[in-house]
Amino acid sequence: MRLTKILFFVLTLAFGFGFAEEGARAPKFQVGLDSVTFGWPSVDAKGGIVNSFGINLGLGVAYRSYFEPLYAEKGSLYWEAGTVLLLNPYLGIGYDYRFNEQFFVGGGVNIFPLNLLLGGILGGSVGATASVLWSVFPTIHLGVYLY
Repeated sequence: MRLTKILFFVLTLAFGFGFAEEGARAPKFQVGLDSVTFGWPSVDAKGGIVNSFGINLGLGVAYRSYFEPLYAEKGSLYWEAGTVLLLNPYLGIGYDYRFNEQFFVGGGVNIFPLNLLLGGILGGSVGATASVLWSVFPTIHLGVYLY
């Protein structure tokens, strides 16, 4: 009986220290149908996503920063900046919601300033219409954090 109590105490300590060492989980990568298609998130001490940097499907780069860290079962507003084809820059704002440690969804609006400028250069009603239609893009995205 005494051996059982000692064994239980030792296993409880070992199990508890094993969890205490792990702390907050920090994802190494993020993958998704998103402006950051494949990226590297940065986390705070509590495991909330602070920002992410990566590549996108438009053959460019993207950076997203949250106004408040993105924790599991919570949402946060973000701003982002990036490029498409490494030449055409964009700026964006939006909102992401993180369901759990892995999955997130969100939406936002990206604005391409060079497209607005190009429309102004073309001039006329066609140029103005084209510049507005091709410079503001609403987005809906989803992704997964990989540990």
